[in-house]
Amino acid sequence: MDRSNERTELNRPRSSILSRVRRLNRIAGGLISRLTLVQRFAIVSLFVLVIGAFIIGRFLANEIESDVTTRNGAIAALYVDSFVSPRTQGLIDGSIPDAAQDELDSLLTNTEFGEDILSFKVWDSEGRIVYASNADLIGQQFDIGGGLLSALAGKVDSQMSDLGEEEHSRERLLRPSLIETYAPVRNTDTGTIIGAMEFYQDPEALNSELASSQRRGWIVVGFSTAGMYILLVGLVMGASNTLTKQHRSLQLMSDENRRLATRVRGAAAQKTETDEELMMRIARDLHDGPAQDLGFALLRVETLKERARDVVVGGSSGSDEVSEDFDLVATALTSALKEVRDISSDMRLPELADLGLEETIQRAVADHQSKTGSEVAVGLRNVCKSTSLPTKIVVYRVIQEALTNSYRHAPGSSRNVEASCSESSLALSVSDSGPGFDPGTPVDEADRSRIGVRGMRERVEMLGGTLRISSSRAGGTKVTVRIPVDNMS
Repeated sequence: MDRSNERTELNRPRSSILSRVRRLNRIAGGLISRLTLVQRFAIVSLFVLVIGAFIIGRFLANEIESDVTTRNGAIAALYVDSFVSPRTQGLIDGSIPDAAQDELDSLLTNTEFGEDILSFKVWDSEGRIVYASNADLIGQQFDIGGGLLSALAGKVDSQMSDLGEEEHSRERLLRPSLIETYAPVRNTDTGTIIGAMEFYQDPEALNSELASSQRRGWIVVGFSTAGMYILLVGLVMGASNTLTKQHRSLQLMSDENRRLATRVRGAAAQKTETDEELMMRIARDLHDGPAQDLGFALLRVETLKERARDVVVGGSSGSDEVSEDFDLVATALTSALKEVRDISSDMRLPELADLGLEETIQRAVADHQSKTGSEVAVGLRNVCKSTSLPTKIVVYRVIQEALTNSYRHAPGSSRNVEASCSESSLALSVSDSGPGFDPGTPVDEADRSRIGVRGMRERVEMLGGTLRISSSRAGGTKVTVRIPVDNMS
């Protein structure tokens, strides 16, 4: 029981930490989700560039330090080869004469290079100190390793030393750290290595040079990083602004397409009703026109039949009445045939596939003039040369219906048809100088002009266009149509 309670107590801090971590994750996720794409990129790119700049800066700093240290070692090696080696040839015999020691003291203390040297040692090839600025070390032998091993192998070794070795007891009293340089000493005759020269320099000048070089390096890296950051963020911001503008344009186009689609669906839905009313209109026209004439002709045929029988059988004189009946039947049949042909002509569409838009307009006007004998003025300006067949059909039907309505309601007025094309749309207008009408006046449901106007509007809207009718009692009537150019190809 006690162990169970102990485990429960131990698990409580863990669950508390997990809940805090989850809460922090939710807060961070909420903050990130509120940031724009550019802001997210700016934060992430800043973090990446700062890390990259730090890595590059550290690399450059290390390279600069290595180069400066190597240069210092090269100068030391040159100094040793030129001035020290000739005075340490006694290492061949295991000792350095007193005269040579005096010359070494003078070279390493009284020269410009020697002023930077705080301490020095001369080693033989066995790891024994033959001569040193600290006389207590002369004759002592130490393990060969590190820089001494490199020098005896013919390499110059120069590095910052923390003076932790046993041989550094005197140097530790001078500075907490010194530049320690080992350079090989060669036999001037054979070139073989006979020992090594070790000396210690004050690192202040070197550190100052390193700091100055590294500072310049950090400044270059910092400005380069800042320039790249500004350039990248600027490019992304420009691209984001472009995408935002394109998105807004697409959104506007999408809204416009939805609006047009709604209008087209509405026009298509009304098309069924309009077609049904058109059929009813045709039925009324057939019933009130040809059917009445044919019915009258049938009645006269029955009367004609009785009279003809009387003339043939009874020999009665009724030839004049029979001739009159024949004339009435012929007139009724001729009238019925004419009305049937007129209805058929209104329903039949001429072949428009091979016609241009201008020819289609001229054909619609010519058909109206041939049926009514009236004059129509035509004004065409910059009419589209290439137009889709649906557009030509709509143009023909609009002109046909608008001119027919104008002739029916304003037979003595002048009529005018105008059309022009721009980069975005086709504009068409049919106008007259008649008495016009009040747009607010109710229209009889059975009026064929009402069905015609609805048919025109639905045809135009199904192509994404608009139809507007303006009229007044004194200014005549004008039907204006505008169809998008996108529907022309």
